[in-house]
Amino acid sequence: MTMPTEAPRSGEPGEHRVATHLGVEAAAYDAAIRRFIPGYEEMIATVVSILDESLDDQVHVVDLGAGTGALAGAILDAIPRARVVLVDIDPNMLGVAAARVASHGARAELRCATFEDALRPLGEGDAVGAGAVVASLALHHVAELEQKRALYAQIYRALAPGGVFLSADATVHEDGPERARVFREWAAGMARAGIGAAEAQEHFAQWAGEDRYYPLAVELDLLASAGFQRPDCFWKRGASTVFGGFR
Repeated sequence: MTMPTEAPRSGEPGEHRVATHLGVEAAAYDAAIRRFIPGYEEMIATVVSILDESLDDQVHVVDLGAGTGALAGAILDAIPRARVVLVDIDPNMLGVAAARVASHGARAELRCATFEDALRPLGEGDAVGAGAVVASLALHHVAELEQKRALYAQIYRALAPGGVFLSADATVHEDGPERARVFREWAAGMARAGIGAAEAQEHFAQWAGEDRYYPLAVELDLLASAGFQRPDCFWKRGASTVFGGFR
């Protein structure tokens, strides 16, 4: 396993610390996220399944906002031919991820960097693009529409021909009964995990200070404008969604 090779610069766009955002320490994140996000394990499994169907031999995967390495670990466990670069701005999260993926040796590389810095060298000049770029509950921290469009365009350029981008994240309508229904379902899922209605609403209000959930249609339009010819939704359960596209 290759340890982190870059240090983040404080205050860069997209900088995020899980301890302040979710109110949990990095080591407790894995248990907390399963209580907060209904269908979390099925969402991760969907990403892994699509990658396994799509990837050729010895494929380079970039995991943006890798956190504790749950998605990267699942990919490394299930797809022996994959090599994964875990990118995160939070060194505490990468420390937890390092322990999780240590058994995979050189197939896992950790980089403490912004999304933009991690993607920039890929696909430029003679550089070989990534076979896949993935993200799990990370890109909703990119709040501004044009900033997200630019990131998707950079992801598209970073992919090798035939490569795939997959985002496992929340998609929610801006208003209306559809939005209300999604949040009712979300709160009901949290209730099944032992989180009461009042606490769920407190979490939603807290997350709204940092998170920006766009409607699925907007996300797909952003991908299309970034160069993806056939952006698609591959799985959706309430707010939880897997979407992306192939280059």
